[in-house]
Amino acid sequence: MSTSPTTSTWAAGDYPAMARLLVPAAERAVAAAGTGSGTTVLDVGCGTGNAALAAALTGADVTAVDPTPELLAIAARRARASNLPITFRDTDADRLTGTYDRVLTVFGAMYAPDAARAAAALTRCVAPGGLLVSAAWTPNGFMAAAQRATGPYLPAPPAGARPPTRWGDEGFLRGLFPGHRITVTTEHVTFTFPSPRAAADFWVRTAGHVQVEAGRLRAAGTWQALHDDLAAVFTAWNRNSPPGPAPVRVEASYLLAVIRPTDASTRGGRDHD
Repeated sequence: MSTSPTTSTWAAGDYPAMARLLVPAAERAVAAAGTGSGTTVLDVGCGTGNAALAAALTGADVTAVDPTPELLAIAARRARASNLPITFRDTDADRLTGTYDRVLTVFGAMYAPDAARAAAALTRCVAPGGLLVSAAWTPNGFMAAAQRATGPYLPAPPAGARPPTRWGDEGFLRGLFPGHRITVTTEHVTFTFPSPRAAADFWVRTAGHVQVEAGRLRAAGTWQALHDDLAAVFTAWNRNSPPGPAPVRVEASYLLAVIRPTDASTRGGRDHD
């Protein structure tokens, strides 16, 4: 069982509330993968199970992995409630085993500390003739802007750490999977809130990496400033016309990639970190 500080932060906030808003992206990824009866599927970084459940509903034989036990427990409860026989495992993205017709990672593997190792593990798990589908937030989209707003209030990332959103950059992704046949599209998740303040409050409540710093930020007198800076991001990205105090609608872009390994690409790769 994984007990690293990185995985524990995912359980610190109300991530399930955020995950419910990401269901359309998971369903889009499953549709791109073309799962169905008789198809074996691996969902990597499954979180609360959005993609795993969507794939299982198509009749696929699904295995879902995540390094956060608390999120796996939620995903398992959802599967039982829907009578879907999904296998769940506590596993990091760079320690995958087995082979599957379809490998999915929807805002999952992008958070792996070592992108090259995670990419190699994903590739190893794709059966001959199979494919990998990745969904990752783009580096120039709303999610990156929200991260930039919270970054100054949080501890500095470890030395050498790279932003997860690089998985949402087509050039980086093609370099991460050399020799693969890759098709990409830019998709969006739409978030709506009654006001920028309500949006910021939701963001902070659901973000475990922010919640673990709440006591320190309150003591430092910067907790409200964090909310204010996030509310300003939602105001700046509000796509309602004309913009107003309510409601707020923002579109978070993500790169949806369908990755087909070739014989040559499965024999090796290179380090990108």
